[in-house]
Amino acid sequence: MKKLLIFTSIIGMFVLGFYFYFHNVGRIRPVVNEIFVVSADVPTAFDGIRVVQISDLLVRSENCLILLESVVEEVNNVLNPEIIVFTGNLFLPEGLAFAEDVSNLLGMFDASLSSLAVLGYHDIAHEELVRDVLEDAGFRVLNNEALQVFNQSPNGINVIGANPTNNHRTTKRLLQTQVDDASFNLLLANSPLFTAVALENYVDIQLSGLCLGTQDATNLMEPCFQFYDGIYQFADHLTLHVSSGLARFHTLSNFSQRPSIDSFLLVRDRNQTHLSE
Repeated sequence: MKKLLIFTSIIGMFVLGFYFYFHNVGRIRPVVNEIFVVSADVPTAFDGIRVVQISDLLVRSENCLILLESVVEEVNNVLNPEIIVFTGNLFLPEGLAFAEDVSNLLGMFDASLSSLAVLGYHDIAHEELVRDVLEDAGFRVLNNEALQVFNQSPNGINVIGANPTNNHRTTKRLLQTQVDDASFNLLLANSPLFTAVALENYVDIQLSGLCLGTQDATNLMEPCFQFYDGIYQFADHLTLHVSSGLARFHTLSNFSQRPSIDSFLLVRDRNQTHLSE
């Protein structure tokens, strides 16, 4: 009987620990993924610049606001980025009531050069509201357009934002007209599936959201699943990064994953020069 009580106590402590982690650490405390981007195309003025990516918040409850508050604190107090990008999927339908709170929290991000965003597939149903939330928070929403970001130098980086409803032809036309051969080109696209088109053009790095945010995510044959999350290198110039995102749900498959912030340090490769300075 004594051994049974000890065994039961151990199991009980394990379950309580599991519950505490699942509800208090695993869901509201983000982890930072540090990535170095080394390229000869990084302009001298951007050597050492930090770009922070946040993605797929999918707000649905007050817990998401607590998470976002933690993200803001981590980004501002630890990472101190020059550029912040949001790569889509801000709300689930039940989270739309928190729009003002989300906008206020997003507005607390402190990026010294620029705050940029693209929409995700889940944003399209409430596009006007999502745009208002992001723009009120100081984010520039890029919708099939490009923006040059400068850092006290005439040589900037070219940031291109793709609409999540684009097909292959639309994305190809976007990149053909907006890629700047004389710049470091950064593509923001919620869907990793734009990579095939990006590879055909001179895109240096593509930052995308979690592939589960795409339209056909429930279809296991959807090609997005070959780019689940992490870094993918193509040829000698295109790097795709797929964020695992901030959203976490009450599922065992999410237990080992914490909400993630992706931090990119741009490093100029001085062994070879592709761009004129």
